[in-house]
Parts: sequence; C-alpha cells; structure tokens
Amino acid sequence: MHLSCADYTWPLLSHANALDLARAMECDAVDIGFMTNRSHVRPEEVHGAVPFAAGAVRERTQSRGLAIADVFAIPFTDFETMAANNPDPAEQERSLAFFADAVEFAALVGSPGLTTLPGAVFGHDTFEDALSRAVEGLSRRVDMASARGLALSVEPHTGSLIDTPEKTEQLLDLVPGLQITLDYAHYVYAGVEQSRIDPLVRHARHLQCRPGRMGDLQVAVSEDAIDWRTVVRSLHKAEYDGYLALEYTWQEWLGCNRTDTIAESILLRDLLRSATSEIREATT
Repeated sequence: MHLSCADYTWPLLSHANALDLARAMECDAVDIGFMTNRSHVRPEEVHGAVPFAAGAVRERTQSRGLAIADVFAIPFTDFETMAANNPDPAEQERSLAFFADAVEFAALVGSPGLTTLPGAVFGHDTFEDALSRAVEGLSRRVDMASARGLALSVEPHTGSLIDTPEKTEQLLDLVPGLQITLDYAHYVYAGVEQSRIDPLVRHARHLQCRPGRMGDLQVAVSEDAIDWRTVVRSLHKAEYDGYLALEYTWQEWLGCNRTDTIAESILLRDLLRSATSEIREATT
C-alpha cells in the first residue's frame, strides 16, 4: 500500500504548484481530478483536445516523480446533471460523451483506472427505479473503461443512491466488474458504524482517506471518528494492493473549507504510515 494525494485538495494553486505540494508531502502518486467547473483539468475545457491535455499532465507528473493513482471523473457540480442514471435521454447522451473523454484521458495519462459517481435518486423515483437505471448506465461504462484497459469504480457518497453499505453491495452484485472507491467519511458522516463499512474493503479498487465524524464530512485528525488502524488491517486482510489517497478537499460544500488541508494532510499521512508500518512489522 502506497500513498497518493489528490491534486484537487488545493484548487486555488496552479496545477504545477499543487503537484509540487503533493511531492513535498512525500507521496508516491497523485489522484487527478477531471471535474466540471472545479478541478485543475476541466472536462469542458479539454473536450476535443484530450490527448494534448493528457500529455501535459503526464509531463507534469513524471517530471516530479509522481505516478498517477486514479482519475476522479465527476460530470457536474450537482449529483443529477449528467448522472449515470439520469432518466433524461439527452442528459444520458451528454453523460456518455463526458465519460468517453474521461476514459481517454485516464488511459493516456497512464492511470490504472478511474472513479466516477454512481448516480442519484430522482424526483419521485423509488430506490429500485434509480438502481435499475444505474445498473444499465454503469454496466455500459464498465465496458467502455475495460475496452481501454481501465478498471472502473464508483464512490458511494452523501447524496447518492448508494448511501449505505447495504445499498452499495446491492449495486455491486448487479454490475459485474464494477468496484468502489471507498471514502469512509461519507458513511461516518451519516452515522453509519465503522463495523458496517469495513466489509466493503473487499470491493475497493481505490481508497480515499479523509477524517470525518457523524454530522461532519471532513474534520481534523484530532476530531476523527474513523479508526484508521482497523481500516489498514481490513485492507491487509483483503490483500488490497492499491493506494491510500490523502483526500482532504477545500470547498464550501458541507463546510469542507474549514480545515487546514496542508497540516491535516501531513498528520493523516503520518497516521497512515504508522498503521501500515505496524502491519509490516507484525507480518515479518
């Protein structure tokens, strides 16, 4: 297990400076945001020129000795526009065009896979309605990613149709090849006990690490309700060989702009290093 760091943790810096900071934090790799209206690499700006944008990002990361751990592809700033299970055929067409660009970008920068969102429950939908459309939309996206040699995962998140571990398991059972990018904080924020979350690590392709607690999606390490040593032990038991991504964010949504992202990322890094070292010592 190696450490990566999200480039979108520092949206006010230039992309080059954000990557410099990730390298200064002694991370092996970086998670690249591919997010409409918010990331350093913006889908709406690179459409039609994805190879050029991917080449620039690859040069920036390689020159700093950073691998690319993941590409996080978010189609819009709300959870319904261009969602994978949007009931509007026109929105689906736009969403698939966005995803095709994301797949091309991820393949060209050398990412092992990409993360996207699972979809939402719309209007008068039942969960079953939303789930059925998500299965159809995500199955298609698994095939699109696989055709370029990429693994696909979705992030179960606050506001999504899979906002509990049980709903997440249900979706995964119905979409062969789909995995998850697991961020414990989204479940903990909603009051889900960690013992219900830990079994999901067997489905994890990527792990986003962010301290949280009930009612607060993102907090300082000293206020964290997540037992990261238990998380790391669960990952080791599941033979997880991916990255642990430091994923503090700076945005107004749910008060995520109230945290010192630099200091807390360093404290979280050291906690994860300590937890992984304990596992290594116990198994040698």
